[in-house]
Amino acid sequence: MTVPEQPSAGNGAEPLRILLVEDVAMDAELVEYELARAGIRFTARCVATREGFVRELIEFGPDVILSDFSLPSFDGMTALRLARAAAPAVPFIVVTGSINEETAVGCMRAGAADYLLKNNLARIGPAIEAALERERARAHQRHAEDALRRSEANLRAIFNNTLQDFVLLDRNGTVLTLNKATSDWVRWVTGGDLREGDVLPDCLPAEIRGEWNAFFARALANETVTFDREVQGGPHGGEGQSRWFEASLLPVVDEPQGVIGVCLSVLDVSTRKRTEDHLRRAERMEAVGRLAGGVAHEVNNMMTVILGFGDYVLRSFEEGDRRRSDLQEMLKAAGRAADVTRQLLAFSRQQMLQPRVLDLNVVVRGIEVMLRRLLGETHQVELRLHPRLGHIRADLSQLEQVLINLALNARDAMERDGRFTVETGVAELDGSYLRRRSGVSIVPGRYALLAVSDTGVGMSPETQARIFEPFFTTKTVGQGTGLGLSTVYGVVKQSGGYVWVYSEPGIGTTFKIYLPLIDEPAPAAVGEEPRVTPARGSETVLVVEDEETVRALACRVLEDLGYAVLEAGNGAEALERLAEVGGAVRLVVSDVVMPVMGGRELGERLASEHPSVPILYMSGYTGDDVVQRGLLAPSAPFQQKPFTPETLGRKVREMLDGHLALSPDGA
Repeated sequence: MTVPEQPSAGNGAEPLRILLVEDVAMDAELVEYELARAGIRFTARCVATREGFVRELIEFGPDVILSDFSLPSFDGMTALRLARAAAPAVPFIVVTGSINEETAVGCMRAGAADYLLKNNLARIGPAIEAALERERARAHQRHAEDALRRSEANLRAIFNNTLQDFVLLDRNGTVLTLNKATSDWVRWVTGGDLREGDVLPDCLPAEIRGEWNAFFARALANETVTFDREVQGGPHGGEGQSRWFEASLLPVVDEPQGVIGVCLSVLDVSTRKRTEDHLRRAERMEAVGRLAGGVAHEVNNMMTVILGFGDYVLRSFEEGDRRRSDLQEMLKAAGRAADVTRQLLAFSRQQMLQPRVLDLNVVVRGIEVMLRRLLGETHQVELRLHPRLGHIRADLSQLEQVLINLALNARDAMERDGRFTVETGVAELDGSYLRRRSGVSIVPGRYALLAVSDTGVGMSPETQARIFEPFFTTKTVGQGTGLGLSTVYGVVKQSGGYVWVYSEPGIGTTFKIYLPLIDEPAPAAVGEEPRVTPARGSETVLVVEDEETVRALACRVLEDLGYAVLEAGNGAEALERLAEVGGAVRLVVSDVVMPVMGGRELGERLASEHPSVPILYMSGYTGDDVVQRGLLAPSAPFQQKPFTPETLGRKVREMLDGHLALSPDGA
């Protein structure tokens, strides 16, 4: 039955579903009467058999069960067991005519919420309210416990699966708890296991135990301690390896008791250390590059003087004079030195590729001397050049850098009396070759092959898989940057080519570089230029150069050609000379890098104060370098050092004639 809504302290949004287990109809009505008197809104169903009870537990889903203790075919204890199994959260109250104390205690122990005597049903309302309240409290507690278990499980999952090691220690250094990463770390360091209950200092290597004790004491004094160390792996663990670890000891504080323990966290920072080391190496390489550029600039100034004045001395000897051939050899050596400085400048600058048509054989022969010097007298250098190779399009200085890097790698890999071979050839990359190179996108066609081989120690497959990675090196710390082969790979790819490595430990290594062949005409052969005396002139030229010997050479060259020459040591002095002589100067020849005032600032001042006077810049840096360094505009007239008297004379005459043709009055 359903009773009408009545106000009561236990009134809820929905009526209570009450399941009565009673075989006497009058007793069931009495219970419902007392429920109504207690002000409880309810819906009741009554059963007297086991089958009916089980059915209503499922279909009716009671909020409260009121059960007689003794029934003809059923009993309260059985009903209680069924209810606890099927609906443990539903309060079960025994309502009986008579029950002894022992039976009552047995019911309560079995899970009954309360028991009532039928002659005292006035307690039924308060008993139900109390039972429901207790169940609500238990449900709240279960929910809180479940939430706590989930939280602990989540934290435990994070704790155990994080890559950082965590150990909780008491004041004696005994392990209270630790995560999986810690176990792996200790196993790597010591080769043994660390478990809860172990004393951590006893498990550490003897060489770090003293330092650990000092750090641990500071943490117990409520100080956070952080340090990093390189650690060698222990036997049966990481033996033969080393890793960097960063450790922090954090005091665990309980307000009444103070520091009750220490939390140790350990993080493998080997990758970070390697990255920092690579960055330092890269910075050193950048500094070396800047130094190389500066050295090359100074050497070019000296080569300018040697080649220039050497040329004057050569002219003073008659044909057939034996001293003439001696001097020519000296000048050839100076020319080779100039080539070396050009390669140093190519190494020092970070430049965009400037591809042009090249004969690969000519490139190899041109750098042969440098390769022999790099490899030293203890190694053989062998060239096997294809006689009809064809031409490629590439950046000359970058291609030379590729050969230099491969030569340096070979030198470090070879013992004494090693053999370094450079071979060129023609290769046809067809479909069968492409199939063998699965996973690599290759354009079929004809390629120039540059194969560089050595008889060094060779490489394992694992090393070969990583050699083109930036900063990867197998050399000891401080002996390799890890940038050489990655540079090779980058240059070859930018040139539209491919590079592969073939290597066997103990046999040697071969790098095969494929560069696309092109059908453009061969570049004109570069031979010794005929000596042509430049056209003479009578104009006034101002030479601005801080290096006295270079300035003296330039002045002599121009004076010998009939020019009136003024000189200055820097841009500021040049402006003073221009102010002194008025408009007599027809051309300024100026170095780029000078103290007080450099060439670019001088050119800007000339453009505003003496717009009719052109300026020819000269420098030991290449034209590309001075532009990239911001020292000159890209279109500025430029003469590379070192120069010969004929080269400077022709350039000056071209500048004067060109400016004369552009002048409105032809003056």
